[in-house]
Amino acid sequence: MKIDQKTIDFIAKAKKQAYASDQVKPKKTKDGGKTYTIKKGDLTYTDTYFGNIIDSGQERVCLKGKVIWVMAYRGGIYSKYQNIHQEAFEFLKKCISRMPRNFPARGPKYMKIGFFEYKNNWQGDIEGFIGDESIYFKGKKICFRNYVGGLIKNH
Repeated sequence: MKIDQKTIDFIAKAKKQAYASDQVKPKKTKDGGKTYTIKKGDLTYTDTYFGNIIDSGQERVCLKGKVIWVMAYRGGIYSKYQNIHQEAFEFLKKCISRMPRNFPARGPKYMKIGFFEYKNNWQGDIEGFIGDESIYFKGKKICFRNYVGGLIKNH
């Protein structure tokens, strides 16, 4: 199975309408998590995560109710920088909203706004990848995140 451009575009749009949006708030789950759900036609995007200073979660895309793509992630802000976590995560939302068109897993390779810098390194493509991202403030690494994902194949 290959992922088509329509699905890639859906992933990008859903991420912009979910975590990267300032307009949408996640719904709380019974087990203490937070989740976003975006639907369009036969496609459904769900992002469920736990934690806020250090978090872990999973994004899923379903086609007609069956999972076809996933990404798992874990990361957050180092303890000594928690006083600027709100600003750091707002910057992260801006980075995610500027993701590469054909790799809408996380943000671009590099982005800088003011004292904040974002660096994203990955191997593979949207069908199978592993990566890590970092946020720097005034040259010091303050946030980290690892992620892995790709297509789900069934017989």
